Amino acid sequence: MRAQIYRKNENNSFEATKKLQIGGKNIAFFIAPIFEEASFLSSDDDKKWLLRFFINSPFEQELVVCIDDVERGYIDSRVGKACWINNSGRSEDDISYQEEASRFLRDSNTLNIDRSKELTINRTLIVDRDGMAYLSSDPEQFKRIVLCQSLAIAYRQVLSDCMYQMTRYVKSNLAEDALNLYENILRFNAAYYFSFPVLQNRHEISPAWLILYKHYELNALNQELVQQLSDVAALLREKREQARAEQERKHEQDRKKREQERAEQEKKYEKAQQQIRDVDAEKARVQKAKEDKKDKRRTLWLSLIGILLTSTSLLSLAQLTPKQLSESRNAWKTWWYKLYANDAIDDSKSFPAAENASHKVVKTKNK
Repeated sequence: MRAQIYRKNENNSFEATKKLQIGGKNIAFFIAPIFEEASFLSSDDDKKWLLRFFINSPFEQELVVCIDDVERGYIDSRVGKACWINNSGRSEDDISYQEEASRFLRDSNTLNIDRSKELTINRTLIVDRDGMAYLSSDPEQFKRIVLCQSLAIAYRQVLSDCMYQMTRYVKSNLAEDALNLYENILRFNAAYYFSFPVLQNRHEISPAWLILYKHYELNALNQELVQQLSDVAALLREKREQARAEQERKHEQDRKKREQERAEQEKKYEKAQQQIRDVDAEKARVQKAKEDKKDKRRTLWLSLIGILLTSTSLLSLAQLTPKQLSESRNAWKTWWYKLYANDAIDDSKSFPAAENASHKVVKTKNK
């Protein structure tokens, strides 16, 4: 009996119509975390199996197993093979089956029977490259061991695919994808990856799994992948932190630049305002100077007029009639009103009126 294990694709798909049974019994030798996230179906004639592992995870694996039927069109997707050699329950005769096992596993006679591992009395397992040979008198147990081999292959496919993705992400500088892959593989290890995924009370399945686990180097691959992803994640986090620090530094520089520009604008504005205040102050100073000058001139003229009036009054006071005194007082009152009502009137134009009034007083006196 032979079994070929393929990675499922559109070329080897088939209609799986029923649950896989071996010896009339359901598959029940995997631990619960594996069994609950797996599916085991077969064709009506039990010659083809459809196996699904790690369901509901990003790393779900689908395998097709063909029993006693080598599908030539599937060869490109083959990931494993196995054969059962009936030794009639006599392990001492296993050496006589060495050539048959070597031909199946290597297509040559180079395989040494010393590579075989005894599972129980009169039952031997040989693993080499991508295949195994099981020497016993129990074909049903062979099928169970093929399921264990399929799980080991599924594990290896996940690890190999992740290593390939990690390499691609690192080369393409896809930091976020690499970090997501790291997180996913950690979740996968916690939920699906077990070094001993079969029930310990299955006395022959357990040692068979340990042989397959070691042959496919699952532990070494898993540790290497996790370590590499951890190193990559640490590097990416460091680069991300450096980028964040650089961005913060740039933002701080931009903030200081904006503050400096704002300060310069405020300084320019204050300078412009000061210039306006200086201009206004200068205008006020000039205006005040003009007003002071006018006040001085007005005071001067008033002083002169006062002196003149005093002199004239003293000369004419004794000879003025009441009528003449009233006329003279009205003339001066008119002049004073014009002088204070309109400062823009030139003093030189107002003075002759007062002089005329004075002359009028003198003329009246002479009469």
